Amino acid sequence: MTEENLQDCDIIFYCKDCEEVVETNRVGRKYVYTCKKCGTKNVAFGTKKSISSFFRLDEPKPGEKKVVVPK
Repeated sequence: MTEENLQDCDIIFYCKDCEEVVETNRVGRKYVYTCKKCGTKNVAFGTKKSISSFFRLDEPKPGEKKVVVPK
């Protein structure tokens, strides 16, 4: 794999309620995570590329600033 592909493989967490990339706490031994910002379990996780394309993070909404995904 190239270095560029390895960066796309980083796992990120996206809170559907906050509508942004967040840090999480793991709940038990399951693949369930809670958002550190709002506390809900409505968190999706995946590669930076898959989350960005599925939730359309690269496309700013009209009248909003572009969302910056932390590396």
